[in-house]
Amino acid sequence: MGGVAAPIPRLLLDFDKGETIKDPASAAIVAPQSKADFRPTIDQGTRAKPEIVSQGCQSPPSCLRIALNPSIKGAVKNKIMYSFWSHHRPLPGGELGRMRIGDGKVTRISFSMKLDTQYDTPLAQMIHFQVYQSNKYGGHAKAGTIEPGGPILSLRIVPASRRKNKSRDVQEFILSIRSPQAGRLRYFDQRDPGVIYRGELRKGEWNSFAFVLQSKRVNSDVAGRIAFWLNGKKAFDKSIAWGFNPARYPSNPNLGVELGSYRSADAKGEQIVYFDDVRIER
Repeated sequence: MGGVAAPIPRLLLDFDKGETIKDPASAAIVAPQSKADFRPTIDQGTRAKPEIVSQGCQSPPSCLRIALNPSIKGAVKNKIMYSFWSHHRPLPGGELGRMRIGDGKVTRISFSMKLDTQYDTPLAQMIHFQVYQSNKYGGHAKAGTIEPGGPILSLRIVPASRRKNKSRDVQEFILSIRSPQAGRLRYFDQRDPGVIYRGELRKGEWNSFAFVLQSKRVNSDVAGRIAFWLNGKKAFDKSIAWGFNPARYPSNPNLGVELGSYRSADAKGEQIVYFDDVRIER
């Protein structure tokens, strides 16, 4: 990597070492091995049930199952996202492992994910993985017409109205970025400036996702390598602009890595997703 230090293993969470969810109200995953707990962000109006289960896992005996039930009336969106690498809380190994936009360091992220056989196609937005950059003021501060921050890299399920493969056994997904040049999604394919990959996932089957990420200062913006492997096969590898430079846009430099379910409100749909073998090297 031309003098860039190799990333160090920071987190391995396979849910096989005594991880538990002791308090259903907080839904925090207590992980004795890493001496940490992982607390999800749960939006009001969300009906969700996270569990550590011991059936149908990628690496037995256990994995994380998250069921997202139909929305409570009046909800605008539903969210249960676990921050497995926080942008603000203490980290295993300390501040040296903190992800920061534009610092030139390499981060490797990998995890396995399975969509349940009864997974309903979302009506609109649905995110299961994101690298998150917060808005500087915790809200929706803008620089001109640009609202910085949010999911600067995300894995999203294609909504019902944008599907091409109509099979009930398959869900389509995209990888998308946010930057000053790439914002809202319209087509959920490469016609949108932020979409870097579109693929398919067969329901009931495990898939492995792996990323190598790097962010550097390039003139007054930030850009760097995004490489992506699906089930061990390289699917994307390119240096592109992604994320927001805090010197130009009201955003924070620290980044977080989150897994879970984050969707637009859905009065009827239910989505169950499984996660296993979460690894982060930084």
